[in-house]
Amino acid sequence: MTAQIKRSVTRLRSAGVILGVSAWTLLVCLCATKLMFDAPRDGALLLALGIVIALLVTGATLILVDALRTGFGALDSFFVAALARSAQRREAATPPRTPPRRGVIGDRPFVENADGSIVVDTLLGPRLFPSLADAQDFVGS
Repeated sequence: MTAQIKRSVTRLRSAGVILGVSAWTLLVCLCATKLMFDAPRDGALLLALGIVIALLVTGATLILVDALRTGFGALDSFFVAALARSAQRREAATPPRTPPRRGVIGDRPFVENADGSIVVDTLLGPRLFPSLADAQDFVGS
């Protein structure tokens, strides 16, 4: 994450904590004034409680958004690293390709594959043999 994103994440978290603390402070003050002075009447008390609930929900939402941004940022860097490791393994796992060996058995051209099998051009077309010895036995050289 860049420094600007980290700063905005910190601002989100601190704003959420400040809103939560102010909501709880306002709630405690409301309870104290209601118990001691019986000051806020029903209409004002409901309005004040609505404001407290809105502050609590907003603070919790900001903290949750900050946690999600941090989590998805970590998840994104995890997948970038996993894809880089996968690409490195794929490059390391591929053996270097050697060109197939070509030659002649008798008067017939052949090509030897990487697995050791032989393809001989016969009069009826190409024919696959499991080994060079089998191809030589067939051609008769």
